[in-house]
Amino acid sequence: MQSVAIPFIMYTVENGFQINNEASEFLSQLKTKFGVIAICGKYRTGKSYILNKLFMENLAEERKKRGLQVGPTINPCTKGLWIWKEIFYAQTDEEKETPIIIIDTEGLGAFDEDDNHDTKIFLLALLLCSLLIYNSVGSIDENVLNNLSLVVNLSKSLQIKNDEKAEDPDELAEYFPSFLWILRDFALRLVDQDGNQLTSK
Repeated sequence: MQSVAIPFIMYTVENGFQINNEASEFLSQLKTKFGVIAICGKYRTGKSYILNKLFMENLAEERKKRGLQVGPTINPCTKGLWIWKEIFYAQTDEEKETPIIIIDTEGLGAFDEDDNHDTKIFLLALLLCSLLIYNSVGSIDENVLNNLSLVVNLSKSLQIKNDEKAEDPDELAEYFPSFLWILRDFALRLVDQDGNQLTSK
């Protein structure tokens, strides 16, 4: 059965970033406001698996076989940005059903790409989505924080108006998505130096 995940924005050295026609046609059919959920994080840490788990858990068996591609090798399965060619619905605070589309992104730090490429992929996802999921595995260490600092540093180059860069945090906040950090395979207790319990926030 054919996957419902299709290329959305692809990159080649010759042509740079290009929008896939099939994805463009799919998005042009949406005539109402919709939410966009994108997932980012280091390559080969299970981003596609997380999206499959979150959005396919309650689907019929034949539809579960059409999720995002996952694989057991060191080679990335997702290159560029991919979109799930299916609309999901989420309940809002006003108890209205809002259409949701899902974007899977190429992982950061892949051996065949450089930091500049990673930044562009992350920036595209950040500016396109209304909820950004950041996926990381294991303990929070310097490498994880360095990857996450990319989000903070992007604000320095974000240009909202044609002639000036945004510096007001409140003004920037209007353009940045909600943020959810999924920390997987983390087995350490969340306590401070005195042994007091800490919340995940």
